[in-house]
Amino acid sequence: MVVGGLLLVAIVTAAGALGLRLSGSNGVVLAPDTSYVEGTAGTWQRINPLYASTNEVDEDLTRLVFAGLLKLGPDGSLLPDLADLPQVSEDQLAYTFRLKQGLTWHDGVALTSNDVAFTIARLQDPDFRGDSGLAESWAGITVETPDERTVVLRLEQPYAPFLARNATVGILPEHALAGLTSQALYESSFNAKPIGAGPYKLQTIDAREAVLTAFDGYHEGRPSIDRFTIRFYADYPSALRAASTGDIDGLLFRDTPTEAQATEFQALRGMKSEQFQRDAYTILYLNNDQAYFQDPRVRRALSLAVDRQAIVDHVFFGAATASSAAIAPGSWAYSEEYDHTEPNRGEAIRLLEEAGWTAHPTSGIRIREGEEFRITIRTDTDPVRLAVASEVATQLEQLGIRATVMSTTFSVLRRDFLQERKYDAAVTGWDQGADPDPYFGWHSSQTGTAGLNIGNFTDIVVDELIAKARTTNDIEVRKEQYRQFQEKWDELAPGVVLAYPRYSYLYPSGLRGLEVNVLARGADRFWNVADWHR
Repeated sequence: MVVGGLLLVAIVTAAGALGLRLSGSNGVVLAPDTSYVEGTAGTWQRINPLYASTNEVDEDLTRLVFAGLLKLGPDGSLLPDLADLPQVSEDQLAYTFRLKQGLTWHDGVALTSNDVAFTIARLQDPDFRGDSGLAESWAGITVETPDERTVVLRLEQPYAPFLARNATVGILPEHALAGLTSQALYESSFNAKPIGAGPYKLQTIDAREAVLTAFDGYHEGRPSIDRFTIRFYADYPSALRAASTGDIDGLLFRDTPTEAQATEFQALRGMKSEQFQRDAYTILYLNNDQAYFQDPRVRRALSLAVDRQAIVDHVFFGAATASSAAIAPGSWAYSEEYDHTEPNRGEAIRLLEEAGWTAHPTSGIRIREGEEFRITIRTDTDPVRLAVASEVATQLEQLGIRATVMSTTFSVLRRDFLQERKYDAAVTGWDQGADPDPYFGWHSSQTGTAGLNIGNFTDIVVDELIAKARTTNDIEVRKEQYRQFQEKWDELAPGVVLAYPRYSYLYPSGLRGLEVNVLARGADRFWNVADWHR
Protein backbone atom coordinates (compact mmCIF):
# COMPACT_ATOMS: atom_id res chain seq x y z
CA MET A 1 0.00 0.00 0.00
CA VAL A 2 1.31 3.45 -0.88
CA VAL A 3 0.41 6.22 1.60
CA GLY A 4 1.25 9.87 1.87
CA GLY A 5 3.68 10.03 4.77
CA LEU A 6 5.34 8.33 7.71
CA LEU A 7 2.95 9.85 10.24
CA LEU A 8 -0.05 8.35 8.49
CA VAL A 9 1.71 4.98 8.30
CA ALA A 10 2.29 5.08 12.06
CA ILE A 11 -1.34 6.01 12.79
CA VAL A 12 -2.78 3.30 10.56
CA THR A 13 -0.38 0.71 11.99
CA ALA A 14 -1.25 1.64 15.57
CA ALA A 15 -4.97 1.57 14.87
CA GLY A 16 -4.66 -1.86 13.33
CA ALA A 17 -2.71 -3.15 16.35
CA LEU A 18 -5.41 -1.92 18.75
CA GLY A 19 -8.26 -3.30 16.68
CA LEU A 20 -9.66 0.20 16.12
CA ARG A 21 -11.96 1.12 13.23
CA LEU A 22 -13.31 4.44 12.06
CA SER A 23 -17.08 4.87 12.44
CA GLY A 24 -19.43 7.18 10.62
CA SER A 25 -22.09 9.29 12.33
CA ASN A 26 -24.64 6.57 11.75
CA GLY A 27 -22.56 4.06 13.66
CA VAL A 28 -21.62 2.00 10.59
CA VAL A 29 -18.06 0.67 10.78
CA LEU A 30 -15.95 1.88 7.86
CA ALA A 31 -12.95 -0.10 6.66
CA PRO A 32 -9.95 1.99 5.63
CA ASP A 33 -9.63 2.71 1.92
CA THR A 34 -7.36 0.37 -0.03
CA SER A 35 -5.17 1.54 -2.87
CA TYR A 36 -2.96 0.01 -5.52
CA VAL A 37 -0.37 1.82 -7.64
CA GLU A 38 0.88 0.11 -10.77
CA GLY A 39 3.69 1.43 -12.93
CA THR A 40 3.94 1.16 -16.68
CA ALA A 41 6.36 2.16 -19.43
CA GLY A 42 4.90 4.72 -21.82
CA THR A 43 2.01 7.11 -21.55
CA TRP A 44 -1.62 7.40 -22.51
CA GLN A 45 -3.05 8.84 -25.71
CA ARG A 46 -6.75 7.99 -25.97
CA ILE A 47 -8.69 6.10 -23.32
CA ASN A 48 -11.19 4.72 -25.77
CA PRO A 49 -11.70 1.03 -26.68
CA LEU A 50 -11.96 1.92 -30.37
CA TYR A 51 -8.38 3.20 -30.43
CA ALA A 52 -6.65 1.42 -27.56
CA SER A 53 -5.20 -1.52 -29.52
CA THR A 54 -2.32 0.61 -30.81
CA ASN A 55 -1.11 1.66 -27.34
CA GLU A 56 -0.61 -0.78 -24.47
CA VAL A 57 -1.06 1.91 -21.80
CA ASP A 58 -4.39 2.86 -23.36
CA GLU A 59 -5.34 -0.82 -23.38
CA ASP A 60 -4.71 -1.10 -19.65
CA LEU A 61 -6.72 2.01 -18.82
CA THR A 62 -9.51 1.10 -21.22
CA ARG A 63 -9.86 -2.35 -19.68
CA LEU A 64 -10.33 -0.80 -16.25
CA VAL A 65 -12.81 1.87 -17.40
CA PHE A 66 -14.91 0.06 -20.03
CA ALA A 67 -16.65 -3.30 -20.40
CA GLY A 68 -17.59 -5.41 -23.42
CA LEU A 69 -20.42 -7.79 -24.15
CA LEU A 70 -18.06 -10.63 -23.22
CA LYS A 71 -14.56 -10.95 -21.80
CA LEU A 72 -11.74 -13.49 -21.85
CA GLY A 73 -11.11 -15.71 -18.84
CA PRO A 74 -7.72 -16.85 -17.50
CA ASP A 75 -7.36 -19.61 -20.12
CA GLY A 76 -8.68 -17.51 -23.01
CA SER A 77 -12.20 -18.93 -22.79
CA LEU A 78 -15.22 -16.65 -23.09
CA LEU A 79 -17.04 -15.33 -20.04
CA PRO A 80 -20.09 -13.09 -19.63
CA ASP A 81 -19.51 -9.38 -19.10
CA LEU A 82 -22.23 -6.84 -19.91
CA ALA A 83 -24.19 -9.70 -21.46
CA ASP A 84 -24.56 -13.41 -20.89
CA LEU A 85 -23.03 -15.81 -23.38
CA PRO A 86 -25.11 -15.49 -26.56
CA GLN A 87 -27.55 -17.85 -28.17
CA VAL A 88 -26.17 -18.92 -31.54
CA SER A 89 -28.45 -19.76 -34.46
CA GLU A 90 -28.34 -23.19 -36.06
CA ASP A 91 -26.62 -21.77 -39.15
CA GLN A 92 -23.94 -20.18 -36.91
CA LEU A 93 -24.66 -16.73 -38.37
CA ALA A 94 -26.79 -14.97 -35.73
CA TYR A 95 -25.67 -14.21 -32.17
CA THR A 96 -28.35 -13.05 -29.74
CA PHE A 97 -27.02 -11.29 -26.64
CA ARG A 98 -29.11 -10.47 -23.59
CA LEU A 99 -27.75 -7.57 -21.56
CA LYS A 100 -27.74 -7.95 -17.79
CA GLN A 101 -30.39 -6.10 -15.82
CA GLY A 102 -29.73 -2.71 -14.27
CA LEU A 103 -26.59 -1.80 -16.22
CA THR A 104 -25.51 1.82 -15.86
CA TRP A 105 -22.72 4.04 -17.04
CA HIS A 106 -20.38 5.73 -14.59
CA ASP A 107 -22.57 8.85 -14.73
CA GLY A 108 -25.68 6.89 -13.75
CA VAL A 109 -27.35 6.78 -17.17
CA ALA A 110 -28.80 3.39 -18.14
CA LEU A 111 -26.73 1.27 -20.55
CA THR A 112 -28.89 -0.26 -23.30
CA SER A 113 -28.68 -2.13 -26.58
CA ASN A 114 -28.59 1.24 -28.35
CA ASP A 115 -25.12 1.83 -26.90
CA VAL A 116 -23.92 -1.45 -28.41
CA ALA A 117 -25.37 -0.53 -31.81
CA PHE A 118 -23.81 2.93 -31.56
CA THR A 119 -20.36 1.48 -30.81
CA ILE A 120 -20.49 -0.94 -33.74
CA ALA A 121 -21.67 1.83 -36.07
CA ARG A 122 -18.58 3.85 -35.13
CA LEU A 123 -16.37 0.84 -35.92
CA GLN A 124 -18.06 0.41 -39.30
CA ASP A 125 -17.88 4.09 -40.24
CA PRO A 126 -15.82 4.51 -43.45
CA ASP A 127 -13.95 7.36 -41.73
CA PHE A 128 -13.01 5.29 -38.65
CA ARG A 129 -9.61 6.49 -37.36
CA GLY A 130 -8.56 3.43 -35.33
CA ASP A 131 -6.88 0.12 -36.16
CA SER A 132 -7.89 -0.83 -39.70
CA GLY A 133 -7.77 -4.51 -38.78
CA LEU A 134 -10.39 -3.95 -36.09
CA ALA A 135 -12.62 -2.10 -38.55
CA GLU A 136 -12.24 -4.82 -41.18
CA SER A 137 -13.29 -7.49 -38.68
CA TRP A 138 -16.68 -5.75 -38.32
CA ALA A 139 -17.33 -5.38 -42.04
CA GLY A 140 -20.62 -6.91 -43.18
CA ILE A 141 -21.97 -7.50 -39.67
CA THR A 142 -25.50 -6.22 -39.12
CA VAL A 143 -26.96 -5.17 -35.76
CA GLU A 144 -30.54 -5.48 -34.52
CA THR A 145 -31.87 -4.14 -31.21
CA PRO A 146 -35.42 -5.47 -30.78
CA ASP A 147 -35.55 -4.10 -27.22
CA GLU A 148 -33.38 -2.28 -24.70
CA ARG A 149 -31.66 -5.43 -23.45
CA THR A 150 -31.39 -7.50 -26.64
CA VAL A 151 -28.70 -7.28 -29.31
CA VAL A 152 -28.63 -9.53 -32.38
CA LEU A 153 -25.44 -9.60 -34.45
CA ARG A 154 -25.63 -11.26 -37.86
CA LEU A 155 -22.54 -12.42 -39.77
CA GLU A 156 -22.23 -13.05 -43.48
CA GLN A 157 -20.52 -16.41 -42.90
CA PRO A 158 -19.78 -18.64 -39.88
CA TYR A 159 -16.76 -17.43 -37.90
CA ALA A 160 -16.24 -18.86 -34.42
CA PRO A 161 -13.34 -16.52 -33.45
CA PHE A 162 -15.81 -13.62 -33.77
CA LEU A 163 -16.79 -13.79 -30.10
CA ALA A 164 -13.24 -13.65 -28.70
CA ARG A 165 -11.95 -11.11 -31.21
CA ASN A 166 -15.00 -8.85 -31.62
CA ALA A 167 -17.55 -9.28 -28.85
CA THR A 168 -14.97 -8.36 -26.22
CA VAL A 169 -14.45 -4.79 -27.47
CA GLY A 170 -15.46 -2.13 -24.96
CA ILE A 171 -18.87 -0.47 -25.42
CA LEU A 172 -19.20 3.34 -25.71
CA PRO A 173 -21.99 5.55 -24.26
CA GLU A 174 -24.21 6.90 -27.01
CA HIS A 175 -25.65 9.66 -24.81
CA ALA A 176 -22.17 11.19 -24.37
CA LEU A 177 -21.00 10.89 -27.97
CA ALA A 178 -24.04 11.03 -30.24
CA GLY A 179 -23.60 13.39 -33.18
CA LEU A 180 -19.80 13.27 -33.23
CA THR A 181 -18.17 12.43 -36.56
CA SER A 182 -15.38 9.85 -36.62
CA GLN A 183 -12.84 12.66 -36.85
CA ALA A 184 -14.47 14.49 -33.93
CA LEU A 185 -14.59 11.31 -31.84
CA TYR A 186 -10.89 10.69 -32.47
CA GLU A 187 -10.06 14.21 -31.23
CA SER A 188 -12.75 14.41 -28.53
CA SER A 189 -12.03 15.39 -24.93
CA PHE A 190 -13.99 12.23 -24.06
CA ASN A 191 -10.77 10.29 -24.70
CA ALA A 192 -9.23 12.04 -21.68
CA LYS A 193 -12.43 12.06 -19.57
CA PRO A 194 -14.10 8.78 -20.51
CA ILE A 195 -17.42 7.49 -19.23
CA GLY A 196 -17.47 3.72 -19.13
CA ALA A 197 -19.26 0.85 -17.43
CA GLY A 198 -16.17 -1.01 -16.23
CA PRO A 199 -14.98 -1.63 -12.68
CA TYR A 200 -13.22 1.73 -12.29
CA LYS A 201 -14.04 5.39 -12.97
CA LEU A 202 -11.30 7.76 -14.11
CA GLN A 203 -10.97 10.61 -11.62
CA THR A 204 -7.86 12.47 -12.77
CA ILE A 205 -5.17 12.01 -15.39
CA ASP A 206 -2.04 13.94 -16.32
CA ALA A 207 1.45 13.24 -17.65
CA ARG A 208 2.43 11.52 -14.40
CA GLU A 209 -0.47 9.23 -13.55
CA ALA A 210 -4.10 8.22 -13.94
CA VAL A 211 -6.14 7.89 -10.76
CA LEU A 212 -9.22 5.67 -10.85
CA THR A 213 -11.79 4.89 -8.18
CA ALA A 214 -14.05 1.89 -7.70
CA PHE A 215 -17.43 2.08 -9.46
CA ASP A 216 -20.16 1.43 -6.92
CA GLY A 217 -22.60 0.33 -9.64
CA TYR A 218 -20.29 -2.15 -11.37
CA HIS A 219 -22.39 -5.08 -12.59
CA GLU A 220 -20.05 -7.71 -11.13
CA GLY A 221 -19.90 -6.04 -7.73
CA ARG A 222 -17.97 -3.07 -6.43
CA PRO A 223 -14.19 -3.64 -6.70
CA SER A 224 -12.47 -4.42 -3.40
CA ILE A 225 -9.59 -2.04 -4.12
CA ASP A 226 -10.94 1.48 -3.76
CA ARG A 227 -8.29 3.46 -5.62
CA PHE A 228 -6.36 2.12 -8.60
CA THR A 229 -3.53 4.30 -9.94
CA ILE A 230 -1.53 3.78 -13.14
CA ARG A 231 1.75 5.71 -13.00
CA PHE A 232 3.65 6.44 -16.22
CA TYR A 233 7.41 6.05 -16.72
CA ALA A 234 9.71 6.71 -19.66
CA ASP A 235 10.83 3.08 -19.91
CA TYR A 236 10.86 -0.21 -18.03
CA PRO A 237 14.20 0.39 -16.26
CA SER A 238 12.72 3.59 -14.80
CA ALA A 239 9.58 1.75 -13.72
CA LEU A 240 11.67 -1.04 -12.19
CA ARG A 241 13.62 1.52 -10.15
CA ALA A 242 10.29 2.87 -8.90
CA ALA A 243 9.34 -0.65 -7.82
CA SER A 244 12.63 -1.08 -5.97
CA THR A 245 12.15 2.17 -4.05
CA GLY A 246 8.52 1.45 -3.17
CA ASP A 247 7.04 4.23 -5.31
CA ILE A 248 4.74 1.70 -6.99
CA ASP A 249 3.11 -1.50 -5.81
CA GLY A 250 3.06 -3.39 -9.10
CA LEU A 251 4.52 -3.51 -12.59
CA LEU A 252 3.75 -5.53 -15.70
CA PHE A 253 7.17 -5.92 -17.35
CA ARG A 254 6.34 -6.53 -21.01
CA ASP A 255 9.94 -6.58 -22.29
CA THR A 256 12.08 -9.71 -22.21
CA PRO A 257 14.21 -9.10 -19.11
CA THR A 258 17.97 -9.04 -19.09
CA GLU A 259 19.74 -11.45 -16.76
CA ALA A 260 20.33 -8.60 -14.28
CA GLN A 261 16.66 -7.58 -14.37
CA ALA A 262 15.49 -11.15 -13.87
CA THR A 263 17.70 -11.31 -10.78
CA GLU A 264 16.40 -7.96 -9.55
CA PHE A 265 12.80 -9.17 -9.81
CA GLN A 266 13.52 -11.83 -7.22
CA ALA A 267 15.27 -9.41 -4.88
CA LEU A 268 12.42 -6.88 -4.56
CA ARG A 269 11.32 -6.76 -0.94
CA GLY A 270 7.64 -7.25 -0.22
CA MET A 271 6.89 -8.11 -3.84
CA LYS A 272 6.26 -11.29 -5.76
CA SER A 273 7.28 -11.94 -9.34
CA GLU A 274 4.93 -14.03 -11.45
CA GLN A 275 5.10 -14.74 -15.15
CA PHE A 276 2.07 -14.48 -17.38
CA GLN A 277 2.43 -16.46 -20.58
CA ARG A 278 1.35 -14.82 -23.82
CA ASP A 279 -0.44 -16.71 -26.59
CA ALA A 280 2.10 -15.38 -29.12
CA TYR A 281 5.04 -17.58 -30.04
CA THR A 282 8.61 -17.24 -31.26
CA ILE A 283 9.15 -19.54 -34.22
CA LEU A 284 11.81 -20.78 -36.59
CA TYR A 285 9.92 -20.55 -39.87
CA LEU A 286 10.96 -23.12 -42.50
CA ASN A 287 10.25 -22.31 -46.12
CA ASN A 288 8.35 -25.42 -47.20
CA ASP A 289 8.95 -24.51 -50.86
CA GLN A 290 12.73 -24.76 -50.47
CA ALA A 291 14.28 -28.07 -51.46
CA TYR A 292 15.68 -28.56 -47.96
CA PHE A 293 12.31 -28.43 -46.27
CA GLN A 294 9.90 -30.04 -48.69
CA ASP A 295 10.49 -33.34 -46.91
CA PRO A 296 8.57 -33.45 -43.58
CA ARG A 297 11.23 -35.80 -42.19
CA VAL A 298 13.79 -33.01 -42.43
CA ARG A 299 11.48 -30.46 -40.85
CA ARG A 300 10.66 -32.83 -38.02
CA ALA A 301 14.36 -33.58 -37.53
CA LEU A 302 15.05 -29.90 -36.93
CA SER A 303 12.17 -29.67 -34.47
CA LEU A 304 13.42 -32.71 -32.56
CA ALA A 305 17.00 -31.45 -32.49
CA VAL A 306 16.31 -28.02 -30.99
CA ASP A 307 16.76 -27.66 -27.24
CA ARG A 308 13.95 -25.23 -26.47
CA GLN A 309 14.55 -25.07 -22.75
CA ALA A 310 18.16 -24.02 -23.36
CA ILE A 311 16.84 -21.15 -25.48
CA VAL A 312 14.41 -20.15 -22.73
CA ASP A 313 17.17 -20.25 -20.12
CA HIS A 314 19.93 -18.56 -22.12
CA VAL A 315 17.96 -15.98 -24.10
CA PHE A 316 14.72 -15.32 -22.22
CA PHE A 317 16.24 -15.90 -18.76
CA GLY A 318 13.24 -18.00 -17.90
CA ALA A 319 10.63 -15.48 -19.09
CA ALA A 320 9.14 -17.82 -21.71
CA THR A 321 7.48 -21.22 -21.96
CA ALA A 322 9.39 -23.78 -24.00
CA SER A 323 6.95 -25.35 -26.45
CA SER A 324 6.72 -27.05 -29.84
CA ALA A 325 2.95 -26.51 -30.08
CA ALA A 326 1.15 -24.08 -32.39
CA ILE A 327 -1.61 -23.74 -29.76
CA ALA A 328 -0.66 -21.84 -26.60
CA PRO A 329 0.03 -23.95 -23.51
CA GLY A 330 -2.52 -23.14 -20.82
CA SER A 331 -5.26 -22.19 -23.27
CA TRP A 332 -8.56 -24.05 -23.50
CA ALA A 333 -7.58 -25.53 -26.89
CA TYR A 334 -4.13 -26.86 -25.92
CA SER A 335 -3.25 -30.60 -25.99
CA GLU A 336 -0.15 -31.32 -23.93
CA GLU A 337 0.37 -34.79 -25.41
CA TYR A 338 1.67 -33.34 -28.68
CA ASP A 339 3.96 -30.74 -27.15
CA HIS A 340 7.51 -32.12 -27.13
CA THR A 341 10.17 -29.86 -25.68
CA GLU A 342 12.89 -32.38 -24.83
CA PRO A 343 15.38 -32.66 -27.70
CA ASN A 344 15.82 -36.09 -29.29
CA ARG A 345 19.03 -35.82 -31.24
CA GLY A 346 19.17 -39.55 -32.00
CA GLU A 347 15.77 -39.56 -33.68
CA ALA A 348 16.65 -36.33 -35.51
CA ILE A 349 19.77 -37.93 -36.97
CA ARG A 350 17.81 -41.03 -37.97
CA LEU A 351 15.24 -38.94 -39.84
CA LEU A 352 17.92 -36.93 -41.63
CA GLU A 353 19.73 -40.06 -42.74
CA GLU A 354 16.45 -41.64 -43.83
CA ALA A 355 15.88 -38.53 -45.95
CA GLY A 356 19.31 -38.99 -47.55
CA TRP A 357 21.32 -36.50 -45.51
CA THR A 358 24.44 -38.27 -44.24
CA ALA A 359 27.35 -36.81 -42.29
CA HIS A 360 30.60 -36.21 -44.17
CA PRO A 361 33.28 -38.41 -42.54
CA THR A 362 35.72 -35.50 -42.24
CA SER A 363 33.76 -32.26 -41.87
CA GLY A 364 30.68 -33.76 -40.23
CA ILE A 365 28.39 -31.59 -42.33
CA ARG A 366 25.32 -33.28 -43.77
CA ILE A 367 25.50 -34.06 -47.49
CA ARG A 368 22.94 -35.41 -49.95
CA GLU A 369 23.82 -36.11 -53.58
CA GLY A 370 26.92 -33.97 -53.27
CA GLU A 371 25.10 -30.96 -51.81
CA GLU A 372 25.93 -29.68 -48.34
CA PHE A 373 23.14 -28.80 -45.92
CA ARG A 374 23.78 -25.07 -45.58
CA ILE A 375 21.03 -22.61 -44.76
CA THR A 376 20.67 -18.96 -43.86
CA ILE A 377 18.50 -18.04 -40.89
CA ARG A 378 16.97 -14.60 -41.42
CA THR A 379 15.77 -12.43 -38.57
CA ASP A 380 15.43 -8.78 -37.64
CA THR A 381 17.65 -6.64 -35.42
CA ASP A 382 15.63 -7.23 -32.24
CA PRO A 383 18.31 -8.43 -29.78
CA VAL A 384 16.14 -11.25 -28.38
CA ARG A 385 15.25 -12.73 -31.78
CA LEU A 386 18.83 -12.28 -32.94
CA ALA A 387 20.03 -14.21 -29.88
CA VAL A 388 17.41 -16.92 -30.50
CA ALA A 389 18.56 -17.28 -34.12
CA SER A 390 22.20 -17.56 -33.01
CA GLU A 391 21.31 -20.19 -30.41
CA VAL A 392 19.37 -22.22 -33.00
CA ALA A 393 22.26 -21.99 -35.47
CA THR A 394 24.69 -23.28 -32.85
CA GLN A 395 22.42 -26.21 -32.03
CA LEU A 396 21.95 -27.11 -35.70
CA GLU A 397 25.72 -27.13 -36.17
CA GLN A 398 25.83 -30.05 -33.73
CA LEU A 399 23.46 -31.88 -36.06
CA GLY A 400 25.69 -31.32 -39.09
CA ILE A 401 23.66 -28.44 -40.53
CA ARG A 402 25.59 -25.26 -41.23
CA ALA A 403 23.40 -22.25 -40.46
CA THR A 404 24.40 -18.63 -40.99
CA VAL A 405 22.43 -15.89 -39.22
CA MET A 406 21.69 -12.69 -41.10
CA SER A 407 19.68 -9.79 -39.68
CA THR A 408 18.07 -6.65 -41.03
CA THR A 409 15.31 -4.28 -40.00
CA PHE A 410 11.93 -5.92 -39.52
CA SER A 411 10.36 -3.95 -42.36
CA VAL A 412 13.04 -5.19 -44.78
CA LEU A 413 12.82 -8.74 -43.42
CA ARG A 414 9.07 -8.79 -43.95
CA ARG A 415 9.03 -7.05 -47.36
CA ASP A 416 12.05 -8.58 -49.09
CA PHE A 417 12.27 -12.05 -47.55
CA LEU A 418 9.19 -13.27 -45.69
CA GLN A 419 6.49 -11.80 -47.92
CA GLU A 420 8.32 -12.89 -51.08
CA ARG A 421 9.18 -16.29 -49.52
CA LYS A 422 12.82 -15.69 -50.45
CA TYR A 423 14.43 -17.32 -47.45
CA ASP A 424 15.52 -20.71 -46.10
CA ALA A 425 14.59 -20.25 -42.45
CA ALA A 426 13.64 -17.26 -40.33
CA VAL A 427 13.22 -16.47 -36.64
CA THR A 428 10.33 -14.14 -35.90
CA GLY A 429 7.16 -14.01 -33.85
CA TRP A 430 3.50 -14.83 -34.47
CA ASP A 431 0.73 -13.29 -32.41
CA GLN A 432 -2.27 -15.61 -32.50
CA GLY A 433 -4.70 -13.06 -31.11
CA ALA A 434 -7.64 -13.66 -28.78
CA ASP A 435 -8.65 -17.03 -30.26
CA PRO A 436 -6.53 -20.12 -31.08
CA ASP A 437 -7.73 -20.15 -34.70
CA PRO A 438 -4.55 -20.73 -36.82
CA TYR A 439 -6.22 -20.00 -40.16
CA PHE A 440 -4.18 -17.01 -41.25
CA GLY A 441 -0.89 -18.57 -40.23
CA TRP A 442 -1.24 -22.12 -41.56
CA HIS A 443 -4.22 -22.60 -43.91
CA SER A 444 -3.15 -23.22 -47.53
CA SER A 445 -5.38 -20.37 -48.77
CA GLN A 446 -2.93 -18.00 -47.07
CA THR A 447 0.16 -19.11 -49.01
CA GLY A 448 1.71 -16.85 -51.63
CA THR A 449 2.84 -13.27 -51.27
CA ALA A 450 -0.63 -11.97 -50.35
CA GLY A 451 -1.09 -14.30 -47.36
CA LEU A 452 0.42 -14.75 -43.91
CA ASN A 453 1.23 -18.46 -44.25
CA ILE A 454 4.90 -17.51 -44.37
CA GLY A 455 6.08 -21.13 -44.41
CA ASN A 456 3.98 -21.79 -47.56
CA PHE A 457 2.74 -24.95 -45.85
CA THR A 458 -0.08 -26.91 -47.48
CA ASP A 459 -1.90 -30.00 -46.25
CA ILE A 460 -5.48 -30.93 -47.09
CA VAL A 461 -6.17 -32.56 -43.72
CA VAL A 462 -4.87 -29.55 -41.79
CA ASP A 463 -7.00 -27.29 -43.99
CA GLU A 464 -10.12 -29.29 -43.13
CA LEU A 465 -9.37 -29.25 -39.41
CA ILE A 466 -8.81 -25.49 -39.35
CA ALA A 467 -11.91 -24.80 -41.45
CA LYS A 468 -14.21 -26.90 -39.29
CA ALA A 469 -12.88 -25.41 -36.05
CA ARG A 470 -13.51 -21.84 -37.17
CA THR A 471 -17.04 -22.43 -38.48
CA THR A 472 -18.67 -23.97 -35.40
CA ASN A 473 -19.32 -22.50 -31.97
CA ASP A 474 -19.52 -25.91 -30.31
CA ILE A 475 -16.55 -25.69 -27.95
CA GLU A 476 -16.13 -29.47 -27.71
CA VAL A 477 -16.02 -29.81 -31.50
CA ARG A 478 -13.46 -27.01 -31.67
CA LYS A 479 -11.32 -28.68 -29.00
CA GLU A 480 -11.30 -31.93 -30.94
CA GLN A 481 -10.39 -30.22 -34.21
CA TYR A 482 -7.52 -28.41 -32.52
CA ARG A 483 -6.37 -31.63 -30.86
CA GLN A 484 -6.12 -33.24 -34.28
CA PHE A 485 -4.44 -30.11 -35.67
CA GLN A 486 -1.77 -30.36 -32.98
CA GLU A 487 -1.32 -34.04 -33.76
CA LYS A 488 -0.74 -33.26 -37.45
CA TRP A 489 1.56 -30.38 -36.51
CA ASP A 490 3.69 -32.75 -34.45
CA GLU A 491 3.82 -35.19 -37.36
CA LEU A 492 4.50 -32.73 -40.21
CA ALA A 493 6.42 -29.95 -38.41
CA PRO A 494 5.48 -27.11 -40.81
CA GLY A 495 7.70 -24.86 -38.72
CA VAL A 496 9.60 -25.04 -35.44
CA VAL A 497 7.76 -23.30 -32.61
CA LEU A 498 10.36 -22.52 -29.98
CA ALA A 499 8.76 -20.70 -27.07
CA TYR A 500 5.89 -18.54 -25.86
CA PRO A 501 7.29 -15.35 -24.27
CA ARG A 502 5.95 -14.31 -20.88
CA TYR A 503 5.23 -11.01 -19.22
CA SER A 504 6.80 -10.63 -15.79
CA TYR A 505 4.32 -9.23 -13.27
CA LEU A 506 5.59 -7.72 -10.04
CA TYR A 507 2.95 -7.25 -7.36
CA PRO A 508 2.64 -6.95 -3.57
CA SER A 509 2.98 -10.14 -1.58
CA GLY A 510 -0.36 -9.42 0.05
CA LEU A 511 -2.36 -9.06 -3.16
CA ARG A 512 -5.05 -11.73 -3.54
CA GLY A 513 -7.43 -12.73 -6.34
CA LEU A 514 -4.96 -12.50 -9.22
CA GLU A 515 -5.60 -15.40 -11.62
CA VAL A 516 -4.00 -15.75 -15.06
CA ASN A 517 -2.97 -18.72 -17.25
CA VAL A 518 -2.40 -17.20 -20.67
CA LEU A 519 -2.87 -13.69 -22.07
CA ALA A 520 -3.82 -12.48 -25.52
CA ARG A 521 -3.03 -8.92 -24.44
CA GLY A 522 -1.39 -7.61 -21.28
CA ALA A 523 -4.61 -5.83 -20.30
CA ASP A 524 -6.38 -9.21 -20.08
CA ARG A 525 -4.82 -9.61 -16.62
CA PHE A 526 -7.62 -7.33 -15.40
CA TRP A 527 -10.38 -9.80 -16.33
CA ASN A 528 -11.31 -10.18 -12.63
CA VAL A 529 -9.74 -7.02 -11.18
CA ALA A 530 -12.90 -6.39 -9.15
CA ASP A 531 -11.98 -9.49 -7.12
CA TRP A 532 -8.45 -8.35 -6.32
CA HIS A 533 -7.96 -7.43 -2.69
CA ARG A 534 -5.19 -6.62 -0.24
